Amino acid sequence: MRYELHNGAVHVPAALERVIGTKVGKIEKRLKHYHPDVADLEIRLAHMDKVNEYECKIVLRAFKETLHAKKAAPELRVAVDKSFEAMMRELESYRVRLNPSLQDHTP
Repeated sequence: MRYELHNGAVHVPAALERVIGTKVGKIEKRLKHYHPDVADLEIRLAHMDKVNEYECKIVLRAFKETLHAKKAAPELRVAVDKSFEAMMRELESYRVRLNPSLQDHTP
């Protein structure tokens, strides 16, 4: 899977870059059963000065539709973590839409 990290004016420490790489690997692992080597992941980081928060937007193009996740937090690492968690939920939702039998039927 190809991915691009656009950080604009946001400084991304090397440790966070490694964390992002690990999280991208988890998404790639989920996609291997569906679309190997056809996914494009775009990660955009920004600092919103007015509210003093970091924003992380993730766009995944691998299907007939595009999946989005966007979260903001006072710390860059938290914004990244929340965005990737949201993207994993989007992937799960997409998987259930493709195959409704995968839906959890427990009350």
